[in-house]
Amino acid sequence: MIIGNPHISLYNRQLPKGCELCRLGSKLVVFITGECGENCYYCPVSNERFGKNIMYANELKVSDFFEYIYEAHRMRALGAGITGGDPIVAIDRVVKVIRMLKDEFGREFHIHLYTTGQYVNNDALQELTRAGLDEIRFHPVKREYLKAVEKALKFNIDVGFEVPSIPGKEDWIRELIEWGKSRGIKFINLNELELTERNYLNLKSRGFNVSHGLAGVKGSFETAYKVLKEYENCEITVHYCSSVYKDIVETRTRFLRTAKFEARPFEEVTSEGTIVKAIVKVKGNIEELEEYGSKVNDDTYYVWPGIIDTIKQKYGTLINAIEIVEEYPDRRLEVKRETII
Repeated sequence: MIIGNPHISLYNRQLPKGCELCRLGSKLVVFITGECGENCYYCPVSNERFGKNIMYANELKVSDFFEYIYEAHRMRALGAGITGGDPIVAIDRVVKVIRMLKDEFGREFHIHLYTTGQYVNNDALQELTRAGLDEIRFHPVKREYLKAVEKALKFNIDVGFEVPSIPGKEDWIRELIEWGKSRGIKFINLNELELTERNYLNLKSRGFNVSHGLAGVKGSFETAYKVLKEYENCEITVHYCSSVYKDIVETRTRFLRTAKFEARPFEEVTSEGTIVKAIVKVKGNIEELEEYGSKVNDDTYYVWPGIIDTIKQKYGTLINAIEIVEEYPDRRLEVKRETII
């Protein structure tokens, strides 16, 4: 039986643990390096990150490993996904961050990792397993990289595939499923092919256009659904994940989770997971405004947006300006600022 919503995701069996955490918005995204060694024409990684030796915790650029711990605490994360680039390029960083997260949050803190398999060998797998990696997801861009998957299957970690659903590549997906069935992989995730700022020229030149959501390529869903129907009763999980889910639902759910714990008493959380507050600038010091929020300095207060009309009526002549500010919870990046007065 196929479960789910075609606009979000579809699957035939229990989802991988990493995907379950993603649905809860409880997965910390650990971008460990933008370096890869491949140059896939469909790679969705942004120009700001691709090929660059930089790290991010969710959307926050970091330079210290403790910032991963801080961000995980801030969003009450239950697990992490380590991505790039190809994380194995920075294996020392990966091992360090896995150990730090496990030491801080316990062995039950689930960690999965994405890799092409190009740099995966027994030594790397041994280090990852000792550090506590729970799940590894391979995107074998070359058939020879399946040798790395075979190596990983000998270790005590869950092994699966995660590949883009490229229109016309059904045979390659079928080959991966059949290969995986015969060797004991746990799942194959089929991601809707996305047209992004970085890859759109490559995709356009191959005749690919958007037809679903903001970035979903025409024919990608149909390719995944065709394969999923064929393997509906397969003993491994076949999971289609849409671009709408990755770009909107996953991010929104993470924002909502973070905002729930991050928002202060005078701030309002929207249905999109953003945080809204009012900034009131006054003539002189009005101590009574602290009852509605928080004092920034002698002439500026943060207050709950829902109380603005009351404040205007009560202190109208003493108010210089009122602004409503909306921010993303990840790094308090401003989304919108509206002047009321």
